[in-house]
Order: sequence, then structure tokens, then C-alpha cells
Amino acid sequence: MSVSESVQMYLLTIYRLTQEGEVAPANARLAERLGVSAVSVTEMVRKLHEKGLILKKRRAIALSREGERIALNVIRKHRLAERLLVDRLEIPWAHAYDQACKLEHILSDEVADALEEFLGHPATCPHGQPIPDRQGGIAPQPETWPLATVQAGERVTIEQVKEGSVELLNYLVEVGLRPGQEITVEQVAPFDGPLLVSAGDRAFPLSREVAGKVAVSKRAPRKGWAGRLPGP
Repeated sequence: MSVSESVQMYLLTIYRLTQEGEVAPANARLAERLGVSAVSVTEMVRKLHEKGLILKKRRAIALSREGERIALNVIRKHRLAERLLVDRLEIPWAHAYDQACKLEHILSDEVADALEEFLGHPATCPHGQPIPDRQGGIAPQPETWPLATVQAGERVTIEQVKEGSVELLNYLVEVGLRPGQEITVEQVAPFDGPLLVSAGDRAFPLSREVAGKVAVSKRAPRKGWAGRLPGP
């Protein structure tokens, strides 16, 4: 099914709200996230329901199977575009996200397939987020939790960094942190104070806000997984 960029953005936003824990995002949350009026959301939701792309129960909204497939296809193209921009064109990863947001809507399925082949079938985007396959499947991911919840003395591997925050990504590049890197939490200050984190022979503080946007696991990093650290 061919759909407009506007429809893609609505489906993508519903998918992301659901992934963030909002099992039944309502019109008001869509309007807030998309920056549009409540009237516009009401009209689009009606159209999406008529097309069979969403399911409605009272004020709750959920993606249908076809709606989710479309949303995941947009995510696939976005994350492949990020890989191209960062790995091959050497665009700083903090800026690649916004550029990929534009490319995700214009890449055809055929171009996305060719891009995936050209890039060597990457498993994740530069932020560590998994890249869905053509059918919308996502490979099993390791169990993760926010870095902000890790106790002092624990050694963990950075798996993912929350997408979309240029300031956060710039800071992580500056201190040298990236997905695939193993770090140790040296100290945790009380009363929601910062974490002191070390990587190799470097140590630096991370605020609880920043640490809350970094997902980690306790598995050993896969050899060669992190790749080249994009420049600032």
C-alpha cells in the first residue's frame, strides 16, 4: 500500500508512543507529539481507521498489522540512511538523524534493499537501534536497562542511545561513548547525583538525565560491533 508522508508520520508516531509504554495513545498525545491541532488529528485518525491502518476502541488507538508494517518500513529506511550517512559519507552521527528523517520518506523499497546490500546488512543504526528487515521483523535483542539504574562497581556494555537528541549525541561523541563500548560505573552519587563512568583510562561524570537515555546490558561486546566512532 502506497501512503503519503503525512500518513507515514502518524503511523510512526503511534508506533513510537506504543514502544515508549503508551499502550493506548489517544488523540491528545498525537497532537502534542506531532505539533498539530486536535482537529487535524481527529480527521487523520478517521482516515487511518477507514483505510484499516489503525484499530480504535473508544479513545484508544493501536496500529493494525498493516499499519505496523508501514511504520517499521519507514524505520528501516531511516536507520539504513543513518548508516549510509555515518559510515560511508562520514556525517557526524549527531547530525545524521535529522538528515535521515528526510530520506526515510523518499527511499523506495527497491533502493532500501540495494542500500542494505551495499552496507553489508547492518544489524543496527549508529545509535544501536535494530534495523527491521523487509518484512518488518526485528532480530532478538539483548535485555537492556537504563544506565541510570546501574550500581557502582558494575561493568556493562552500551547497547543503544535514544534517537533524536542532537545535544545528547554531541556530548556522547565528545566524551567518547558509543554503542558497543564496555564501561564501568565507578561511583553513583546519592540523591540523584551524577554517575562517574570509566572507559579504558578515561573517567567522566554523566548526569542522571543523560544516563537515563543510554541503554546497557551485561553481555560482553561483540568483536568489531561498535565500528568507527563518528567524528564530532
